[in-house]
Amino acid sequence: MVCRQIKIGDASAFVCGPARRCRCGRPATKECDWKVPARKSGTCDAPLCDSCATAPAPEKDLCPRHAEEWRRRRGLSPLA
Repeated sequence: MVCRQIKIGDASAFVCGPARRCRCGRPATKECDWKVPARKSGTCDAPLCDSCATAPAPEKDLCPRHAEEWRRRRGLSPLA
């Protein structure tokens, strides 16, 4: 079981549950922050390890799929 601290306004709480894994198989330490209005959380939330995450801004992480979309929208070359 993995526990993580989340912030809700000025308060914080611990949420515990089964360990999540990145699609590469490593333990997930992050979640994708790409905006997905149709989801209850408002973001993609795909589990990510440090190696698979792309950080376009401080404290923002993107899964490989959304990192490519972010690069495409900015006219940047695709990741190799």
